[in-house]
Amino acid sequence: MIDMDWATEIVDDDAVTWDGCGAAIVGVASRCSDKALFVYDYNKLVEVFIGQGMTEQEAIEWVDYNIANAWVGDGTPYILYTNH
Repeated sequence: MIDMDWATEIVDDDAVTWDGCGAAIVGVASRCSDKALFVYDYNKLVEVFIGQGMTEQEAIEWVDYNIANAWVGDGTPYILYTNH
């Protein structure tokens, strides 16, 4: 987990966070002088929802539908996909 005080200082005022998913924030990203936004690790998001009582498959489906494919405006966070 990153230092949220630091991250909050540098992200854009419109940056969105997903409630209850702070443990899955792994950084901040921007490109070409665009807004700095939070970056969530996909695998860690799934772990968050497993920890809330979902099965792995339920968590994957929930994250895919409600987070990874959600557009909530210009402050929508980035999702980092890794192979581990």
